[in-house]
Amino acid sequence: MKEFVRNCRLCKKPMKSSPFMMCPTCLRDSEQIRSFIQKNPHVSVTEISRYTKVPLEKVESMVYLGYNSKNELESELH
Repeated sequence: MKEFVRNCRLCKKPMKSSPFMMCPTCLRDSEQIRSFIQKNPHVSVTEISRYTKVPLEKVESMVYLGYNSKNELESELH
């Protein structure tokens, strides 16, 4: 049986099929960014990129796709 391959929703690189929409690297980056935003809710996208070492384009893509949005994090805290 052939292995199903799809592209990561964030970086668009091919990945093996999984229940996640992102590849393992993007999932790690997303979790790192999410943690940073929780600790520093009033930072800019540029600061997030600088302190997490995740490329600015990837951070912007996460915001555009709705990942790691500050509203989402604030609602989880209440």
